[in-house]
Amino acid sequence: MVHEHRNNVWIIRAGRNRDREQLFLEKGVISLDLNLHLLDHFGEDLEEFRNLPHDHKQYHLMGDKFRDFDRRFRKEFDEAVKKLDHGKEEQRPEVVKKMRSLNRKLKNFDEEMKQFSETMQKFDEFEKLEFIKEMIIAKLAELDPAVLDKWSGEIFHFVSGMRIYDTVVLPIESEGIAFIGKVRENYKYREGFGDLSHYRRIIWSDDRVPFSNLCPGFSELMDSGSHLILVKGDCRDSILEVASKVYF
Repeated sequence: MVHEHRNNVWIIRAGRNRDREQLFLEKGVISLDLNLHLLDHFGEDLEEFRNLPHDHKQYHLMGDKFRDFDRRFRKEFDEAVKKLDHGKEEQRPEVVKKMRSLNRKLKNFDEEMKQFSETMQKFDEFEKLEFIKEMIIAKLAELDPAVLDKWSGEIFHFVSGMRIYDTVVLPIESEGIAFIGKVRENYKYREGFGDLSHYRRIIWSDDRVPFSNLCPGFSELMDSGSHLILVKGDCRDSILEVASKVYF
């Protein structure tokens, strides 16, 4: 249930990144980032992905190519020198000619291996990206309905439930304090703005309010794990009282 206009109090969590908290305060905004939700559901899968052998196909194929070249090169080298008498002055130009030819083949092979390595790296990256895509599709398909309810609720509240002049609390969990703000604008979307693509403008107070001063049950609210929390009851009234005394 959303309370009457101007009486709503929201807790918005920036996530694990301290820089996002600072960004909210500096830019005068709040933002909802569903990527934070998604990553929470990929912990074990990403651990498994991290432990996959890297470039195993590349090294295997490069080893095959090197062994094949080594075999052919040794054969050509043996054929090039077996009939030559290095002690005879008249055969030295022929020796030099054949050595230069073999040297060119070595250089060409080196360049070929570099190009092959670059191609295999791109192919290896493509395979890994496809693996991650399949992992995402599979994980989203099996999401618990309760998780979907939670996400849809947060999106609804951020886009539609939150109103201009509502009170917003931004907890700085590492310090045990919070900043209080007021919603200035309705939800907006700007493509290509990263963390701030989905946002609302906020006017923040400079006051740093300890959690204990907001309401007795504030810490319990933080245990919910939600990134956007609608505060109700006595805790809402207590935060509104605190907000009425800070300077915006």
